[in-house]
Amino acid sequence: MTEETKAKILKVFEDAYPQDLSIAEVSRKAQFSEVTGSTYVRILEAEKKVEFTRVVGRAKMFRLLKEKGG
Repeated sequence: MTEETKAKILKVFEDAYPQDLSIAEVSRKAQFSEVTGSTYVRILEAEKKVEFTRVVGRAKMFRLLKEKGG
């Protein structure tokens, strides 16, 4: 289920682009627990597919990382 889970979370980011999302928002939209959402957001961040953008209160915000220059 790992690749399927990762793809589903990545799709949430693609649909929301260029808006950034918190882990809670991504998890809710992908219908996973926040623990699962957080794990896969970190994996996608390590793979340079999403990027950390800012902190809002206690929430860390992330957004899809688009290739620069095409």
